[in-house]
Amino acid sequence: MSNDNDGLDYNINISNSTSQNQRVDEKTKTNEKKTNENTIQNQSSNSSNSSNSFQNSANPCIVFFTLFFKILSIIIFIFGNFIFKMSDSLEFVFVVIFSSLDFWFIKNVSGRILVGLRYWNEIKQDGSEVWVYENENEKKKSSIDTKIFWGSIYLTPCFWFLLIPVEFFSFNIMNFLECVISFVLTFSNLYGYYKCSKEQNKKIRDYLGKQSQKGITNIISSMTNK
Repeated sequence: MSNDNDGLDYNINISNSTSQNQRVDEKTKTNEKKTNENTIQNQSSNSSNSSNSFQNSANPCIVFFTLFFKILSIIIFIFGNFIFKMSDSLEFVFVVIFSSLDFWFIKNVSGRILVGLRYWNEIKQDGSEVWVYENENEKKKSSIDTKIFWGSIYLTPCFWFLLIPVEFFSFNIMNFLECVISFVLTFSNLYGYYKCSKEQNKKIRDYLGKQSQKGITNIISSMTNK
């Protein structure tokens, strides 16, 4: 009888251990499913946030062309000879054309609509040249538009500037000229809009100073009248 009882206990222990192992396996499977679901949700939320951030732009078409000409000129510069099988002269023409289009679009369209800034030069009667910087304080601009605008006009000249010494020491004259021309065009817009923002900040400081002076004079006048 004792041997039979020992056999029954052994079988019960085996069944208990197998059931415990099955439970552990089920728990691990459920945990893995939860982690996979969480990662999928995080990826979908990140993609939806990026798409929503672009959709939240007040001027998506302007934002698109603000980046389009820059990216296109960079792609042609990097992959023109390898992928598109362009000659050096044809690559030079396309890079200069798209950099010039980018310069014109940023100067005349993108800056005025996205950040409310504009600059141009005027010739006086005496022949002297004067640069005019204009800003629109009354218009509230989208934060996404301003981030994309300022980020693009800061990063693009840095990219071309870093490539200038590389192409110079590689003795590739055409690529060197492409980098120099693209840098000059992009840096001109950067400098112009930096001056515009500087003038705008100066106007804001002057306005706040005048308002504070008016407040102080009003307080003093009210105290003296009493």
